[in-house]
Amino acid sequence: MWRPLLVVWSLLSALCACWALATPISASPDEPAHLVRAASVARGEWVGTPSPDGHLVTVPGYIARTQQLTCFAFHYERTADCVTDGPDAAPAPSDPAAPTTAPTTAGLYNPLYYLVVGWPSQIFHDDGGIYAMRVVSGILASLFAALAFAVLWTLPRRALTLLGFALATTPALLFLGGSVNPTAVEATATLSLFAAMLAVVLDPRSDRLAGRAAVVAVSGAFAVNARGLSPLWVLLAIAAPLILAPLPLIRDLLRRRAVWIAAGVVAAGALFAVGWTLGSNSLYNAVENPDSTPQHFPGQGTNPLSGFWITLVCTIEYAHGAIGLFGWLDTPAPPEVFFVWAALIGALLLAAVCLLRGRFLVFAVALLGAYVLLPPIVQAAYITGGGIIWQGRYALPLLVCLCVGLAVALDRTLDIAPATRWLRRLTLISLVTLAAAHFYAFESTLRRYTVGPTGSLKVMLIGSPPWSPPGGVLLWLLLTAALLAAGVWLGDRASRRLPLAAGLPADHAVHSTV
Repeated sequence: MWRPLLVVWSLLSALCACWALATPISASPDEPAHLVRAASVARGEWVGTPSPDGHLVTVPGYIARTQQLTCFAFHYERTADCVTDGPDAAPAPSDPAAPTTAPTTAGLYNPLYYLVVGWPSQIFHDDGGIYAMRVVSGILASLFAALAFAVLWTLPRRALTLLGFALATTPALLFLGGSVNPTAVEATATLSLFAAMLAVVLDPRSDRLAGRAAVVAVSGAFAVNARGLSPLWVLLAIAAPLILAPLPLIRDLLRRRAVWIAAGVVAAGALFAVGWTLGSNSLYNAVENPDSTPQHFPGQGTNPLSGFWITLVCTIEYAHGAIGLFGWLDTPAPPEVFFVWAALIGALLLAAVCLLRGRFLVFAVALLGAYVLLPPIVQAAYITGGGIIWQGRYALPLLVCLCVGLAVALDRTLDIAPATRWLRRLTLISLVTLAAAHFYAFESTLRRYTVGPTGSLKVMLIGSPPWSPPGGVLLWLLLTAALLAAGVWLGDRASRRLPLAAGLPADHAVHSTV
C-alpha cells in the first residue's frame, strides 16, 4: 500500500504544483477571498468583523492586494499583464508584510482547511507566500487522492478501477488543487472516505480492517469540515457502499473496535462541522443578512420547483465545471477535452447499466441518482432567498465517487482477467487520451493568460508574451508533459502487474464474513 500511495501522491502533487505556479495570482474562483481567509485564520482571527463587503480581517499587505488583481476575471480576451499595465493596474504595496485590513466573503467558512494551508503566509512576505499556500493545498488534496488509490489498490480485483481513478482525476480537480480553494480537498477527501468504505465492505479481511478504518476516520473528519455542504457528500460516501453489504456483514463489522473508533472520529468531526455551520450561519448568512455581503445572485424569489428544474436540465452544462472550467468560470477547456471525458464517462455508465446486477446495479443507480438529483435539491432549497448559486465544481465529490464507484462495481461483477490483451490495450489508449486532454487543457489555459486565447504560440513559447509565470512558459509546459507521460507509463506498468482473479466468484467478498 505504501508504494502506490507515495508514487500517486508525488505525481499528483507535482501536477497540482504546475497548475499552482503557472496560474496567475487571483486567477481561480474567489481565490482572493480564500487567500485572505487562510492568512487570517493562520493568525488566529477566525471570523472577523461583518461589513457590507464581507468580514474584515487583518492580513499582510501582499495578501490584501490580491483582491485588486482580478482585472482579467470574466474577461476571456484579457491577458494577465493587466494587473501591472493599463487602467486596472494595481500598484504593489510599499511594505508587502504590513498588517492591512481586508474583507473576505469567506469569513464564515469552516476554518479547518484554511488553518492547514494558511501557515506559509507567516513565513513568506511576498507573492511567494501565495504560491506556497497553493502548493500546500495541492499536496493536501493529492494526499487524500493517493490514499483513495492506495486503498483501492489493495482490492483483489482492480482491472477497471485504475481507469475509474484516472477518469476521476479531471483537469478541474488539478487546477483547483493548485489554488487556494477548499473544493479539491473536499472532493479528494470524500473520495478517500468512499474508497475506504468500499474496501471495508468488499474485502473485509481482519488484517486490513484497522488500516482502512484509519483512512475512514482521517478522511471523513477532514472531508466533513471542508465546506458547508460537505456533510451531505460525506453521508453519501458512507451510505452508498453499505448498499453492497449484506446484513450479516454489517453485524460483523459492528463488533469490531476499529469500526467504532472510526465512526466516533467521523461523528466528532461532523458535530464540529454542523456546529460551525449552524453557529456561523455560513450557508444562509447571505439570505438572512443581504447587506452583509457584496455577493448577490440572480433568481432570488424564484420558487423551489423552478430552482430544481433549472439545475436539473443544466446537469450536463454544470458537468463542464467539474471537468475543465478554469479562471473565474471564464476559461473553458477546449471542446475536445470535454468530449474525451464525456465519451469515457458515458461508456462507463452504459457498461454499468447493461452489465451490473443485484446490489451492484442498485449501488450504481444510487451514485448516478445522487449526482443528477442532489444539486437540484440543494438549489431548490436555496433559490428563493439566495438565487441561483450552483456551480459545476461543487459536484466534484459526487463525480469522483461516481467514476470510481462504477469502475469498482464493474470489476467485481465482470471478473476480468487483467492479462487480457484487449484490457491492456484499452488501459493504454485511455491513459494516453486522458493525458493528452490534460495537457491540452493546461496549454490552452496558460495561453489565455500569456498571449490571449487567439495569441501566437510562437510568442508564447519563445517570444516575449505580455505575461508569463515564474520560470517562463516553456518550463511548465515541458514539466507538465513529462509528468503526464510518467503517469501514463506508471499506469500502463501497473495494469500489467495486476493479479489474476483466480476464479473468485463475483459476489465472494460481499457474502464473506469478517
